[in-house]
Amino acid sequence: MYFPYYGKRVHVNYTQPVVAVQFANATANVEHHVECRLNAAGLRADDERDKFAGRVAFRLRINRD
Repeated sequence: MYFPYYGKRVHVNYTQPVVAVQFANATANVEHHVECRLNAAGLRADDERDKFAGRVAFRLRINRD
């Protein structure tokens, strides 16, 4: 009922989900590209007009001397 999300004015009671990821063997001093995608029946995350609908992408870097 909250996908796609249109903001607090439309979805007043929406609360963002919490997602946790553990990187057990991430290489230090290297930039890792991470993308999380929505995977549910009836929901699309592959619209080329809006590449970030149903997904989030970020970079992870663990710096060690």
